[in-house]
Amino acid sequence: MPRVFVFRVVVLFLVFILTFAFWLFYGVKIMQEQEENYYHIVQFAVHQVDALLFIHYIAIILLIIRQLQPQYVLHVVRSPDGESHTYTLGNLSIQRAAVWILEQYYKDFQVYNPYLENVMKKNAMKMSGLKFYDVDGGQQTNNNARSRAMFTAAARRRDASHNDRFYEEQDYERRVRKRRARLLTAAEEAFTHIKRMQEETGPAVPMDPQEAAQAVFPSMARPLQKYLRVTRQQPRYTMESVLQHLATCISHDMSAKSFVERYMYQGVVIMNAKDYRDTQNWVLVCDQLLTREIEHNFVFQLRQNDVSLLCSVRKLPHFNLTEEVIDPKSNKFVLKLSSETSV
Repeated sequence: MPRVFVFRVVVLFLVFILTFAFWLFYGVKIMQEQEENYYHIVQFAVHQVDALLFIHYIAIILLIIRQLQPQYVLHVVRSPDGESHTYTLGNLSIQRAAVWILEQYYKDFQVYNPYLENVMKKNAMKMSGLKFYDVDGGQQTNNNARSRAMFTAAARRRDASHNDRFYEEQDYERRVRKRRARLLTAAEEAFTHIKRMQEETGPAVPMDPQEAAQAVFPSMARPLQKYLRVTRQQPRYTMESVLQHLATCISHDMSAKSFVERYMYQGVVIMNAKDYRDTQNWVLVCDQLLTREIEHNFVFQLRQNDVSLLCSVRKLPHFNLTEEVIDPKSNKFVLKLSSETSV
């Protein structure tokens, strides 16, 4: 979605006009008139260089320095998981601000895992789970009583849902910590069996990093599988990728914690090898012209499949600071003691 960057176009236009004018003047005044004074030719070239340097400094101010000074605070919220970050940026157009936000998104936001959305959702009781029996022969008044009973039961379940959610989150965090501890223990035990040949004094069978990874991986395969299952990360990793990562850690003498670090957290978006693409397609949704500069209370959205980023812009306020000097004579204190004061 390329759009015209006004300041860049202005700078390029000035460079083109200046270069064309100087070469035209050079062709007419020097080439046709066959100027023989070398000093005048050099002075002509010096004037052109000075003019180009002046435009270069203007370009630095308009294209770089102008954008470095923080002017706005931009709050980014990701849907559907609700992760958010806040950034400061200078005067940018809406399109360039969107590109800058995506650059920050890929290095600051964790990978969105849709499987985590249903982790803490229990099998809720359905309305059809309540059965009512008419023992009085199906009178009309029983229908109203049945409806009231159904709504009362639903209201009670709704009131107790926050307690259920709290205990489910506590139980899930406990299970994750338990699986993490088992994985760390298994990885540390497996890494203790790996030594370089220079450190081994007795007879040993030499192995390359890939063979060493295949030899020690079975001892930690089950704890790793259980941990990836409880954190819903098993679709992102295959056995080949895990073995390759383990071989890389072994070849570079990394510790066990360095190996499991990749799986402890969801990781940032850019490090997700499964969804990595050379070109990422996003849709920018905004009711303003994209070449306009961002302003206070601007809101725009970035979408990619099920993920959307809502960006809200706020202008930094002007800070008015006043100086207040403390009088040294008034900066003294007295300790008052009473009969009930203990010092």
